[in-house]
Amino acid sequence: MSLPVAPILIAALLSLVAAAAPGMAQATAAPAVHTTPPALPGREEDARVATIAYRLARTGVARCPVPAPLTGLVLQHLSQFQAADRPGMIAALALDRGPAVIAVVLGSPAADAGVRPGDVLLAVDAAPLPPDSAATAPFDAAQARAHADAVLDRVERASTYRLALLRDGRDVAATLTTRPGCPSRVHLARSNQRNAFADGAHVFLTTGLFGTLRSDDERAFILAHEMAHNILGHAAVMRSGAVKRGLGRTLGHSGAIVRGTERDADALAATLMLDAGFDPVAGAQLLRRLDTDLGLALLAAHDGAGTRIASIRAIVAARTPQ
Repeated sequence: MSLPVAPILIAALLSLVAAAAPGMAQATAAPAVHTTPPALPGREEDARVATIAYRLARTGVARCPVPAPLTGLVLQHLSQFQAADRPGMIAALALDRGPAVIAVVLGSPAADAGVRPGDVLLAVDAAPLPPDSAATAPFDAAQARAHADAVLDRVERASTYRLALLRDGRDVAATLTTRPGCPSRVHLARSNQRNAFADGAHVFLTTGLFGTLRSDDERAFILAHEMAHNILGHAAVMRSGAVKRGLGRTLGHSGAIVRGTERDADALAATLMLDAGFDPVAGAQLLRRLDTDLGLALLAAHDGAGTRIASIRAIVAARTPQ
């Protein structure tokens, strides 16, 4: 699914080593007013991705058979770092106490609750979070992902609950009420490779690809396309015996299935983008650049850029009042 370039090591996806400065949150009663998504220094791209994904998920909830609770939190965990980097992250963000909030989506439940970048999450409804890796434990990608999911399972609840936070060395309480939206846990992964993919539950977009995108419409197209794969259950299709492995994946009946999932993902992505106020045709223009850059590798799993854009244009026209 998505952009078929060389596979990305899971460690590269999960070992997020962008610098973050301590003490960014201000200990005032009312949350600060921001004109851009609030984030720790160096994590502005994470905030941008989270904001677009939240907007797509929230406005597209009617398109999703099984909605998920949304919070608008972007969290960073100690286990997502290599062991050598952990002492610095503990000093900067107290990650040994719990996951740190690196960004908050404006207008989200987390923002309404007054949660701020730099806060450390200690407990949910007085229940401590699952313990993270020890500071000296070797990095383990599977354990890091399992821990992050366990924390999200705790905080992404379809109810109102209390968060215990650490802010500038003080304990702070916040009340958070989630809102329903399309499911997909979206992550910006530090990697120079240009890729985006979905695994059935998560969406990964690399910083290498993010840096080539020229507008929020293009970012929304990539995210919506991958979210659509998850919403439509394409991971199960791709893991079925009907889809071959290796070079035969895009040939014959297997290739027809693969390209069919991509067409369906494009169609739902365009619909999600329209629901959220993005321009799918403008967003899809990036496909022409990707065709040029990736050549036959991209064309093998997808229709050509012109065909895909024409299909998206037809969906937009059908939604446009005459």
